[in-house]
Amino acid sequence: MKWRFPVLGPFAVLALCLFALPIYAQTAAVTTNSAVPHRYDITKEVTLTGTVSNVVKTPTREMKMLPGSHLMLATGSGKLDASLGRFAMRNQGVLAITAGQQVQVTGVVTTVKGQQVFVTRLVQVNGHTYKVRNEHGVAVAPVSGKSNRSAYTNGGQL
Repeated sequence: MKWRFPVLGPFAVLALCLFALPIYAQTAAVTTNSAVPHRYDITKEVTLTGTVSNVVKTPTREMKMLPGSHLMLATGSGKLDASLGRFAMRNQGVLAITAGQQVQVTGVVTTVKGQQVFVTRLVQVNGHTYKVRNEHGVAVAPVSGKSNRSAYTNGGQL
């Protein structure tokens, strides 16, 4: 059998491959989205007080932590990894916390990759309250045009 348009043969195969790819990609996306690390449930929020033993501004892959900065706290019930999100300690002067400081954190305890993590929404230190996540657990970015400090705090009151 002789093809009337011999050039269309390779294009037909290419078109079939292109149509098949989105179906595979959508299936893979659904699979990865089902493994969402955490859901923030504000009804399960708790407030803990502790002493900062370590500040991790940028965790490495070996640390197996959520992206963003973390406070390692020593509390009355043991050690705690308090995740602050990507923006809390990004700019100098926004949220300056050092080891040895006493802090109060409000958030939800969850398990991510087999490790217990405290997803922090509010951090209280030195008489100021900093909102690092909103009520849905989404990290809050500083608002441009304002000073770094006022982007997270409202005179110590939220």
